[in-house]
Formats: sequence, structure tokens, C-alpha cells
Amino acid sequence: MTSDLGPGKDLDAAPRFDTPIVIASTVRFTMEPKPKPNWKFWKKKKSSKPSTSALPTPAPTLVVAATSATAIAASAAPVETNSTISPVILDNQTTQHTLVSTEANSTSNPPERHAPPSHPHVSKTEAWLSRATLFLTFTKSVAEGVGLTPLKAACEGVVTLLEAVQTVQDNRSAWNELVLAIKAHLNTFKRQLGQVGISDILEEVESSLRDPIEEYFNDVTDLLANILAESGITEADIKTNKLTISILVQRIGTTKLEAGVINDYRLRLQTAQSKIMQSLLLYIASSVGNSKDDAVLAKLQFTKPSNISRPRECVKGTRTDILSECKEWSVNEDTPNILWIKGHPGGGKSAIASSLVNELGIKKKRLGSSFFFQRQNATTMTTPALWRTVAYDLARHPTIRKTLATRMKKEEIDLETPNIDVLFQQLIQDSLTKVEDIPIEQSPIVVIDALDECGGLEGQRAKDRKDLIRTLDSWSQLPRNFKLIVTSREESDITRLFSRTQPHTIELSTGEKTDAQSKEDIQSFLRIEFQTIAERYPESLSADWPGSKIIEDLAVKAGGLFIWASTAIKLVEAGEPEEQLKQALSGKGTGDMNGLYVQVINTSFPSPSVQVVQNLLSVVGTVIVAKEPLRLSAVAQLLSIAKSAAEHICTGLQSVMESREELRFRHQSFVDFLLDPGSDASNFSISLGKAHEALASRCLKIMRDELRFNIGNIESSYTLNDEIPGLESRLEKCISPHLLYASRFWTTHLEEVSPSPEVLEDVRYFLRNQFLFWLEVISLHQLVNGGVVILLVLLKWLKRRGLEDLIALASDMPKFITHFNTLIPQSVPHIYLSALPFVSEESWIAKEYGHRYPNTVKIEQGGDRKWSGSLNILSGHSEGVLSVAWSTDGRRVLSGSYDNTVRMWDAETGQQHVSSLEGHDSRVRAMAFSPDGRWVVSGSSDKTLRIWDVETGQQYGSSLEDHHGQVQSVAFSPDGRRIVSGSFDKTVRIWDVETGQQHGPSLVGHDGWVQSVAFSPDGRRIVSGSSDNTVRIWDVETGRQHGPSVKGHDGWVQSVAFSPDGRRIVSGSSDNTVRIWDVETGRQHGPSLEGHYGWVQSVAFSPDGRRIVSGSEDKTVWIWDVETGKKHGPSLEGHNGWVQSVVFSPDGQRIVSGSEDKTVRIWDVEAGQQHGPSLGGHDGLVSSVAFSPDGRRIVSGSYDKTVQIWDLETGQQHGPSLEGHDGWVQSIAFSPDGRRIVSGSSDKTVRIWDVETGQQHGPSLEGHNDLVQSVAFSPDGRRIVSGSSDHTVRIWNVETGRQHGLSLEGHDGLISSVAFSPDGRWIVSGSYDKTVRIWDVEAGRQHGSSLEGHDGWVQSVAFSTDGRRIVSGSYDKTVRIWDVEAGRQHGSSLEGHDGWVQSVAFSPDGRRIVSGSYDNTVRIWDAETGRQHGSSLEGHNGCVQSVAFSPDSRRIASASDDKTVRIWDVQHAPLLEMSFNKASSLLNASRMTDGWIRGANSERLFWVAPHLQMGLFPPFQTLFIGQYIQTRLDMSKFVHGAAWTQVRGDWAEASA
Repeated sequence: MTSDLGPGKDLDAAPRFDTPIVIASTVRFTMEPKPKPNWKFWKKKKSSKPSTSALPTPAPTLVVAATSATAIAASAAPVETNSTISPVILDNQTTQHTLVSTEANSTSNPPERHAPPSHPHVSKTEAWLSRATLFLTFTKSVAEGVGLTPLKAACEGVVTLLEAVQTVQDNRSAWNELVLAIKAHLNTFKRQLGQVGISDILEEVESSLRDPIEEYFNDVTDLLANILAESGITEADIKTNKLTISILVQRIGTTKLEAGVINDYRLRLQTAQSKIMQSLLLYIASSVGNSKDDAVLAKLQFTKPSNISRPRECVKGTRTDILSECKEWSVNEDTPNILWIKGHPGGGKSAIASSLVNELGIKKKRLGSSFFFQRQNATTMTTPALWRTVAYDLARHPTIRKTLATRMKKEEIDLETPNIDVLFQQLIQDSLTKVEDIPIEQSPIVVIDALDECGGLEGQRAKDRKDLIRTLDSWSQLPRNFKLIVTSREESDITRLFSRTQPHTIELSTGEKTDAQSKEDIQSFLRIEFQTIAERYPESLSADWPGSKIIEDLAVKAGGLFIWASTAIKLVEAGEPEEQLKQALSGKGTGDMNGLYVQVINTSFPSPSVQVVQNLLSVVGTVIVAKEPLRLSAVAQLLSIAKSAAEHICTGLQSVMESREELRFRHQSFVDFLLDPGSDASNFSISLGKAHEALASRCLKIMRDELRFNIGNIESSYTLNDEIPGLESRLEKCISPHLLYASRFWTTHLEEVSPSPEVLEDVRYFLRNQFLFWLEVISLHQLVNGGVVILLVLLKWLKRRGLEDLIALASDMPKFITHFNTLIPQSVPHIYLSALPFVSEESWIAKEYGHRYPNTVKIEQGGDRKWSGSLNILSGHSEGVLSVAWSTDGRRVLSGSYDNTVRMWDAETGQQHVSSLEGHDSRVRAMAFSPDGRWVVSGSSDKTLRIWDVETGQQYGSSLEDHHGQVQSVAFSPDGRRIVSGSFDKTVRIWDVETGQQHGPSLVGHDGWVQSVAFSPDGRRIVSGSSDNTVRIWDVETGRQHGPSVKGHDGWVQSVAFSPDGRRIVSGSSDNTVRIWDVETGRQHGPSLEGHYGWVQSVAFSPDGRRIVSGSEDKTVWIWDVETGKKHGPSLEGHNGWVQSVVFSPDGQRIVSGSEDKTVRIWDVEAGQQHGPSLGGHDGLVSSVAFSPDGRRIVSGSYDKTVQIWDLETGQQHGPSLEGHDGWVQSIAFSPDGRRIVSGSSDKTVRIWDVETGQQHGPSLEGHNDLVQSVAFSPDGRRIVSGSSDHTVRIWNVETGRQHGLSLEGHDGLISSVAFSPDGRWIVSGSYDKTVRIWDVEAGRQHGSSLEGHDGWVQSVAFSTDGRRIVSGSYDKTVRIWDVEAGRQHGSSLEGHDGWVQSVAFSPDGRRIVSGSYDNTVRIWDAETGRQHGSSLEGHNGCVQSVAFSPDSRRIASASDDKTVRIWDVQHAPLLEMSFNKASSLLNASRMTDGWIRGANSERLFWVAPHLQMGLFPPFQTLFIGQYIQTRLDMSKFVHGAAWTQVRGDWAEASA
């Protein structure tokens, strides 16, 4: 026997399964027998082999392993004991899987193999009994697997009876009880299918499982009845109990069933069994394990608005011809996979679509989905919502379900991506390709109704509509068995789409072209509806009212438009039937919708007053232009009319408007009628402009009346918005639907109108009084990002109309939101407590609102003087932004992303312009505008370039496809006729824009990837930068390299650009530097521009050539002065990921940057230059700090390669920076007389500096072979000691600059720290070999044994002032004190730091020890007790690299990776005993985490913006040195917690 285990292998070698159902990676159905099977049936026939079809199959346990259950077919072929039941189940990959029946009483020993005797003849009865047994035992196992208890019970009963056939035959008993029992059990089975227990479980698959089960049992019953009838057995024979086995056998034996009848039953049973097995297996595969995926797939679900329901279906018996054609198309693989049902408005397209959902059995008998667009719900019924809905419905199929769930768990699918093409591919295209072989009868079918209503009033202009059109185009390229039905009007963009895709088309005839069938269908519809009306008037209207003639006339008037007939019925229903019917009949022409709508209005409002007309126009206009569906009450509130007045209008329009939930028109044709100024009801025509103006005015009025302080009644400022209990229900009470609508959409309506004096006054009032109240609503409803757009739309409206008095204030408001965009969404109270106090002191917001909220934190010193440089944050990309560009007119910004799209933005408002430019199959790495602004070129990792039409968003021509590697950079020539590109294939190529062909040969020469290219301003040359570390210049005409390669960078050249005059080139590199080059000479112009601490990814010149902007992996944007080579102002910080691309605006006033954080930021060049008082400081981490002997100055050394001296009284730098080192400054120290400074550097040198002149004293001290890690002067100032990574300690003569004696060697690791003893006789050194060693200066050898005990590198060492002790700090997070004479540790280790101890020092009085750590803190310890003295000193935002005591022991200096030096007041800090209730000490009791200053109990006091956090003076800090804004706070009036609402103070009472 052969099985899927392999030829000739014993089935018993197959693994056993303990559980009934197991899901695994393949599909295998194994039927293992129960112990002790009943073989009585064969006892008398051992000598003969039975037909396999007669074998009763033992009840099995079903093992299912499946990932791909699709078209499953089961056969009724013979069953062979202990063998494979064939054929089996094929999945979409045509993999054969087997249904295996084995017998086993033990898993250790092979079961006894029964050899059933042969049986020359098997009765028809036995044949069907065997078949039924097989099926029922299989079904029972399925029931056990999925928990279908009633189904299982029924199967067990039937199986028991069938097995009893053996006993009956052996005992030759009467069969009547058996036959009656079988029939009874069949009926029981059917009843069980209808019980609640089954119905609930089968609800998901509905009739797809129920119907095949019933069909199978019907066939079994028919076969039983036929056999008995053909044998001459009647019901009477059974009931009279006269039927014996001998009589039955005799009767059946003489029965001559025709071969055709037998074959018919065989086929029926085979087909029925195949269907039920298919359905059961599909159900099992999709049910088992579904619960694990439910939560993941639930994210796909689109929550439909409550007012959306499926359109009414066609009246029964109508549209049969169209429905039949649709059904035939749906099962024909030779037809196109899209069916387009087109027709005029009101032709019944939606009713047909709704009917098709049932007719085709979508989600019942057939995989599929449906989606019904509605114009008034355009904001929710979107293209992403469509494809998410379809994907969720398709996930009923187990393979698709598993595919989607797996990818979503791995976050391979971004449901929020605005790139609809990617979404379609991931959700639909990729999923369907997993089941391509599914039979046409079961293949997916999707119904999309009202395509023309996608996008709302914008119609064809809407991005959503364009997105949908593209995805439908993509659907047309899927296999033909994936069917899509689309209904729509025949609009131009839809017609263009289907002219390309060539769908199967059904046109609904209307008007004069109406066919007879349509007229008959409308008559049927009218007849049924009129019957319903007549039933409500039994005394006055006959059952056949209004008669066939009138119904026929109305059908003619309808002209094939079902909406006409439906509206006419609604009109008749709305009043006295006879009178209303006359109105309906009085219309002119055929299919005259306008005439009918006039009748609707005139009938409902026969002699309207001026007020009624006004109300009608207001209500209808509002419903048309509203940006989201509104309820009647909200409309009434928005329009400030009585609810009864609004209801009167809606009631009068009930034949054309639904008002049960949100208000919506029954058909778009009524909206078209109202918007047509030439209609017959011109006095009721709607002006969109007036409707917008009315809504804008009312939105402003509502906000004026309802916005207020603390609108959410928030009790405590310690609680964030999302921590407020019952926030949703609270908001429903506090913020009305009409206020929320007004707050969201007021500028959307305002931008459509010209300002009236009244509207202007309301805008002015909002700006000067309600801005912060409005922010509360925006914050509570998580609409902050949209808030910026709302205000930028307002600003644009004000500028367009020259309203200068309001522009200044309005300009500050989006800046306020952007500046505090992290805070505002988190907390309403902190809009007042944390945002307003820190607002730019020159801001109009500070001037207008600051004095109204006096009880906040006050800035004593520092803070922002101007807004930060960030003007706007453009969010929309689903992945990191790789490239940005400005249009030549400065109005638009372009961005390319990892999400494969190019997006265009309005540079002023931040709104996305047109739809994304989509088509690339991989990351968009580069883009550029053409000089005339008409075209955009993009380069991608898909190795292509594409050109796009800016206005249409469509690709221009074919892709440019000759590169063999990803395209890294693109640029237009100055005349716009050519494009240059650089690629990973190491080539530069030039392209002709018109022809799309490569211009000349490729420019070859680079030995690495070409990372960046640019044209010179005259178009004659091209510059390229490469991963081969070179810059090359090329002649465009000859294609040859111009001059030698430009070399100098120590890393890849990531970006290059020409200066506007073409004389210079700027380059940015992975060596973290920016360099400027002379084009003619190829030499570097000036020193390298250094300061970035990550790769420089992008560089660009300003339009005037005076500045350079650079973006780096260190997440910052820097501006440089070209002439001086110095940094121009502070870094522009705000991005949370690498800055990949930067460029100046055409006017040079703004910079755009794109980042890995998925955002595009626009910066104000000048606004970002001066935030507040700054002491300057280092551009790199500060590695070392020391006090001068007189305590008046400190010196600091930095990784920016400089040494700086600072005056402690003034906080100003003393003289220029000491420059000369070619590497990081690792260590510095003052000489004992304070006249000189020594520095050690990673350039392997030690240098001595004159404090007064700032000049280097003598030559550099050279001799070390590696980094100099530490330096120190001897107490007499005549010698210097240095420790190095070369494992040596060296002593130098200060005057001669020569090494004194031999190097001190012995350490096995780098020397991290050295120091002289107070008497100058000893040197102590700490090393990465985890030891501390003492050296004899004169002898030049180690003194005593190494001091061992640290478990990590020793990072710092120092002597006490009496020289008797040494302190050491280590990577083991401890500080240890050592006895010099005894050579052992003194006391216990000082523990408390949560990070490596980087630096230690004794106080001059010897009583305390200070330590600085990788945990960002400074700690003070009692040298005698070893206990920490007071609280940790916190304020640094990076590792504390160095600490030092002042000579008087009263102050500590600390230097950090955060590029700052801080001075701490030691004398008072640890001794202060403060009451938390005292405002003056509040800050002293606090600490900062995640930007929040927290109180003693970790409660949130207030929030500090990131750019102010570093310069905020923490407790006990007296001085701050660094390139950050220094800020001191006055907390004397600060209210917080439950008292936060007192922030308004006396002003609240005065304003009240």
C-alpha cells in the first residue's frame, strides 16, 4: 500500500495525534479507529473478501492539519480497511492530501490486521449503508473537533443504528424498526440543524454549511425510499410489523433497479458528500484557531456610521433579466473580471447592487464583499474603508485569513498608510494571489455601488476618487475568476477608466430608450407599493387602487428611472393619496425628475412664508455642504432655528430626504436639482457660497456662545486627558455635537466666502478671546494635528483679503500648536500651566493672553525670546522621508519616502496637494522639481526614474529604466531639458526629458555607489559624490571627468551641491563633516565644517550662496556661514529620527527637512537663530572640567577638539577657545599657579596652554602611541603626568617638554586616569585592567601591590588632600576608597549609582567625595561614613564625564555628554530642609522625567519643551555653560493639582 508517507512505508509509522483536531503546516486528514471495533458483521465470512464499499467504518478521530483549504473535493470511491481512502483533498497548489483510516489498539505494537473475506455480491442496501456510515462517522469527528454538540449527538445515534445492521442481519430480525428509526434519526438530524446550539455556531457560514448537510440527507432518504419502493415494500408493510429480513432480502434481491437510476443515486450521493465535506472542512479550517486572529483582523473592520444602511433591493420579480445576466457573468471565467452597471441617476443601480448581494450569495454561499458609497458620507465612506472592508470579508477564507493575520502581526501591513496602491496590494492583491486556483463557482466577488459618489461634492477632483479609480484599474489586472461589480453614473473619469479596462458592461436604459422590461419592472414596483398604501385606507381605496392605467402612465413618466417611481410613491405617502397622486401625474415629459421634485416641494410647501423658504434653504444647504453627516438636532443648533422648524422642513421633504438618524438625501439627483440655478424651482435653488457663508457664521457664533474655560470640567492638572475616568461620556455632556462640528470645520466653510463685517468681528473675537478655549476642544478630541491646518487655512484667508490687523495674532497660533505639539494632545490644564508660561515673550499670544492667567510659572531669566524655528510639521508618510524639495515658486514642497510615494504639500498651510504620486515599486530616494515647476522627477530603489505632471499627479511618459542599481539622486538641468541621475550601479546618467532616452554614454569612474548628483547653474557641468569617498566633476557635453577626483573626506560622500555662482561645491560625508571645494582648483576651501555627531546626509547652499544647510543622522539641522566656516545660530532640533534631506526655499527664508521619523518640517531660518540668552559653549560632549586654583575660573575640554576657559562670576567665556588639537580633548588640568593649562587628546599629544594669551606654550608633548586619556600637573607645577590607551604612564618636564624618565608600565589595559599625590612623590593610575596602581615618581616603578577589588574598568582616580587615601570610580558602578599605606580598601564600597562611575574627586577639605556617572547624576558622599550626602544632583541629559570641587569645597563643576558644564552649590543643597507646601521650594523638591517636572510624589507639575530642558536651572545649580537657553523660574504663584483652575486669579472674577 502506498500513502503520502512515502512509497512502501507502513502507515503505523505515522505519528499519532492525541487531540481531535490539530492545525499544522500541511493538510492531512487521518482517521484513527476507536479501540475494539465491532467486526461481527464479518464473522461468518472470513474466507471471502468483502467489497470495500460494504465495510462499516469505525468511528474515527479526525486530525486536520491545514493552512490552505480551498476547493475541497471528496470522493465516494470504495473504502479499504486500514488503507488510504482515495481520492482526497486538493488545495490550491494541487498538493494531494489523504484521508487515512487505520486501526490501532496500542501505539507501541502494530494492530492486528484483519483480512476481511471476499464478498462476491454486495447489496444496494449495504452499499448505501456503508456510504452513509463513512460520511456520518466523518461528520461526527468534525463535530467533536469544532464543538458542534447537537450535530455530534445526532451522528452518534445514526451511526449506532447503522452499525446495528450487523446484529439485525445476523439475528434475521425484522427491519421495520430499523427503517423507521433511521427515518426518525434523519428527521432528528434536520431538527438539530435548526436548534440554537447549531444555529449560533453556523451563523458565520450560514447556508454554506447548512444546505449541503440537508441536501445529503435528502438524497439518503430518497435512496432509501426508492429501494424500498422498488422492492415492493410499502409503509403498511413496515407499520404492520410484517417485514422480516428474509422477505426484505428476497424483495431486494428480485428488484431490478435500472442502471441509470443506480448511477444517478451514486452521482447524487457523491456530489452531495463532496459538497458537505468541502463545506465542513472549509469551516473547520477557518474556525480552528480563528480566535487567535480575531483581535488582529478586527483592525481591518470599518465602523460604518449609524446612518448608513444597504439600499433597498429590487422588488421581487423585477430586474430579472439584468440579475440573470449578472449571475451568468459571475460564473464565466471567459468574461472580463469587472462588470460595470452604468446608467443615469435614479435608474435603479443601487437596488440592483443590493439585490446582487443576495442573488450571488455573497458571504453566504460565496466568498465576497459589498460596499455602498454615499456622497453625504464621503468623509467616512472612503477608498481605504472600502478595501479594508473587502479584506475583512475575504478573510473568511482560511488561507487569506492566515495570510493577512500573519502579515499584520509582523506589522508588514500599514493600515494607516495614505498610499492606497500599497494598501490595495497588501490587503487585496497579495491575498487573492494565495487562492488563484479557487473554482469560479466559489471565487470571490465584490460589489461596489455608486462609484460616482466617492469623494463627495469634490467628485472627480477628490483624492479619494482618484485613488479608487487607480485601484479599480489594478483589479482589472487580477485573474478573471476574481470578480468585481461596479455601479455608477457615466462620468468622464469613470468612462476613461473603463475604456482602458474593457469591462463587461450593462447599461440601464432610461428616458426614450427605456426598454419594455424596465417599464414592466417599474409597474410591478408601483403596483406593490400602491397596494401597501391602499391597505392603510381600506374604506376609501380599493385593493387594486389606482388601477392598471394610472400605474402604466406613471411607469411611462418614470422613463426607466426607479428613483422617479420611488419618489412618486413617497410623495403619495406624504399626504392624502388621491390628491398627492394627482400632483405626481401632473409632471411634464418622461423621466422628468426635476418636474417631480418641483411637485414634491410645491406639494409639501404650497404657500410657504418667507421664513419657511429661508429655513428650507438653510436646512438643505447645510445638509449639502456639511463636511460630515448631521442629525436634525445638530442642524437646528447650527442654524439657530427651532428644532420644530427644522423638523417641519425634513418632514415636508421626507419623500426625498431621510431623517431618522443623520439627515441625508435619498438620491443625489435631488442635490443636483437644487444646485441647478436654471431649474423650475429657482426660488429654492441653493447657492453653495451662501450655504458656506451661513455655516461659517454660525460656527463662529456657536464657538462664541459655548466655548469656555475648562470645558471638560477637569478636576486636577496631575491627570492627563487619557487618564480621566469616563472621558468619552464626559465629553458628550460637555461638548455638544454642533460645537464639535463648529470647532473642526469653521475655517473650511470660511475659506469659501468673502468676509462680511459680522463675520470679521466674530473672527476677531475668536482670535483675541477664545483661542485657548478652542484648543481645549481640539486637545480633548485628539485633533491637534488638524488644528494646525485649520489655523493655516484661516491665515491664508486673512492674507488673501489683506486683513493685517488680524494676521499677526493669527500667525502665532499655528506656531503655538507646533511649538507645543507634544504637550497639547496630552493635557488641557497644561495648555495654561505649561504652554502659555513658556510661550515666546514677543508672541502676540503672550501679549494677548498671558496677563489673563497670572498664577502660573513665571520665567525670571531666559526662556524663548522668539518662536522656535519650526514653522510646520507635515505628517502623512507611513514610513521615513528620504528626500525633500521646494518648487521654484516656493509654494509647494515635495517629499519622497520609504513608503514608495512622492507627496506634494502646500508650503503655507501644510495641506497635501493633489494625491500622492504613486507608481514606484520601492523606496523613493530622490526627487526634484523642473525649473518651470511643471514636472517632478523621482528616483527609486526600484532602479527607475519617473517623471510626473505636477497638476494632474499622473506619470508623464514611460519610466526611465537603464540603471542596474537603486537610483540615489536625481536633478533637472537649469533649462529643464535634461535630468541627471546617480545610482548604486556606480554610474551617472543623463536623460533627455522629451524622449525619455539616455543622453550620451553613462559617466563612469566612481569605484563606489553614486550617492548624490547635481547640475552646475550654467548646466555645463555635473558634480557627483560617491561611497568611494570622492567628489567628481563631469563635462556634460563630452561626458568626461573634469579634472582629477576631489579627495579629502574620510567617509562616503553622501551629498553634493553647487553654489549659486557655480564656483564652489559643498559636500557632506559619513565622516560627520561638511566641506567646501573650489570648482576650478579642486582644493578644499577653508577648514572642514565640523560639529555633527552623525553622518551628514544632505547639504545645500542658500540662494544667495552665503549659507549652507546640513542635515545629519544626529537628528539635527545646522546652518553654516560660508565665509567664516562657523555655525550660524543654534541647531534646528525637533526631528526624532535621522535627517535625510534638507534644502533652502527659493527666497532663502525657510528650510525644509525630511526625516526617518516620517515627517517633513519647515523651518524659519531667522526665527531659529536666537531663542534666548546663551553662554555659547562646546559643540561636542564635554569630557573634562577643572577649577582654577583661585576658584574664579573653570576650564573645560571637549570632543569638539577645543579647550575653553570660563569666568565663574560673569558666566562668560574668557578669551577665545584654545585650538590646536587634531582629536578629541580627553582631559585638562590647571597648573598650581593657575597660569597654565594642560590638555591630553585622542591625537596622542599633550599640550600646554598660556591662560592669559590663549596660546600654546611650547611644542606638543609627543611620545604616546595611542589616545591620551588623562593628564595632571604635579603640585609644584614642574611636571605633568599623562596616561594613555597605549597602557603607559609618562611624566613630562614642563619647561623642556621632554619626557622625564622611562614610561611607567605594568597595566594590562588602557590607562583611564592619573593623578599626583599632594606631596608630588607618588602617582596613582586607574586602568581598564580593573586595578589601581601607585607609582614612585623618582624611582619610576610601581609602589607596592596593585589595588584590586573593582569588578569593572577603573575609570577615574584621585588622591585625598592629605595623600593618605585614594578614591576610584569604576564601570562596576561603585566608588571605592583605598588606604595608601595599607594598600587595601578603606571601608565599604560607595554604592548608589545606576550607571558606570566616570569621574571622582575629593573635596579640598577631605570631608567629601563627588562622583559623576553614566546615570546622568552627580552624587556627593561623606568620606568618613561612606554614605551619600543629600540627594543626587540631577539636571544633565547625558553621561557625566567629569566632576571637580572648587578650592573652597563649596561648589562642584560637572561636565557631560550633553555638551554642558553645570556648577552646583554644594554648601546649601544637601542641607536644605524644605517644605513642599512652600512655593519657593517647590522646584527644589522636584525632578524631571520625559520633560515633566514632577513633585515629591511623582505628580506632574508642569512640562518643559525639549529645547528648554537642558538650560532649565535645577535645584542648587548656580551656573550653566552650554549652547542652550538658560532659564530660571519663579514658582511663587504657581497653582497645580486640584487648584489649577485658579490659574486665572482675579482676572477670572473680573471677566465674569
